Amino acid sequence: MKRYEESFKSKLIDFNFETIENSRHAVFGLSANLTFIYFNPAWYAFALANFGEPVISKHFPLGASFESAVSGELKAFYVENYKTVIKERKVWKHEYECSTSSLRRLYYQECYPLKNGEGIIVVNSLITEHLMEEAPVLEISAKQANYINDNGLISQCSNCRKVQRPFEPETWDWVPALVSHVPDNVSHTICSLCYDYYWKIKPWPEEQ
Repeated sequence: MKRYEESFKSKLIDFNFETIENSRHAVFGLSANLTFIYFNPAWYAFALANFGEPVISKHFPLGASFESAVSGELKAFYVENYKTVIKERKVWKHEYECSTSSLRRLYYQECYPLKNGEGIIVVNSLITEHLMEEAPVLEISAKQANYINDNGLISQCSNCRKVQRPFEPETWDWVPALVSHVPDNVSHTICSLCYDYYWKIKPWPEEQ
């Protein structure tokens, strides 16, 4: 499987190609138009370990638009900040949560501009992980059908992995079974708490 465009190597600044190739962190590269131009081996390893393959490789190969991979507020957050990295050629960093059914995980994303504003490198590294606290068993959590909305979809926060109650939209439940075995009808979005804490677009800090 082709993982990068040949021109990607010539766009690197302050990075050795072999360094990002051998990194254990999931790394991807985007062009100035925010299309995928690079994936390192750890990117696919992470996707496979988190039930993302083969869907990710099929739907988001080289040349695919980053904007097609995200939606809603999450798209606005990333597109705004990635374009700022490219335009101003400054590094941007932020933290986000990406939990599993048994582990609460916090990640750190570092975004570096490529040469002459020709794109961006995005490095995702694990900060901490610990066992998920036992959540109380809710009656509504017993049946997957209770989470299916009028469109036949289950809305799951792509950050904290909680799922939304269709008839109580402000309530999001932790349902481990829907994390470890993601149904085909899951639609990823962002819950209001994660959006406010992690993703809401904030002004960049002024230069000192």
